[in-house]
Amino acid sequence: MISDVETTMIVLIDADDVKFAFSGWPDHICLAACLSSFGTCSMIVFRRDERHLMPDRLIKMLKLRRENTCFVPKVDGYQTKQFLYSDERRLMALVASDSVVLEEAIDYAVNYNYALEEGLDPATMLGFDLPASDPAPTTQRDTMVNEEAHAMLPEFLRRSVERSRRPIFSSRRVPSLGELIRA
Repeated sequence: MISDVETTMIVLIDADDVKFAFSGWPDHICLAACLSSFGTCSMIVFRRDERHLMPDRLIKMLKLRRENTCFVPKVDGYQTKQFLYSDERRLMALVASDSVVLEEAIDYAVNYNYALEEGLDPATMLGFDLPASDPAPTTQRDTMVNEEAHAMLPEFLRRSVERSRRPIFSSRRVPSLGELIRA
């Protein structure tokens, strides 16, 4: 699916599509699934009205090279790849296998709406207007994908599971003290 030239494929999933995986998914919150040829997967939530900002934001956040990144669906200025319906279903099974992404989407929606209600710039409040020398933090979790989802994954995602590398879900949420203690 990803050639030697493209090292990362980013699939932008609309909020209405993610709702098929999570019934409580917030309105207008979309998901970017960033699949690398190395077997990692980062899930990053964003609002539907931020979609035009996401390509550049993702390149910066994930420290990717523009020429080695492709987007599905097509984004002007970037390469694209064919993404079959069966691949979409497998990707959605992977997304649905970890409910933490739902919590991150809800937190993002709440924080974004709070910023708007308080007259603040959501990008600044959520940390997206960081200087280039201060990259966005990412959170890694080591959890296993359930075996049902594993059998449905395409090869480029199956490598990730077989290496016991779980998707890296990235958000602006800072873990609470209780979450740090449990970890």
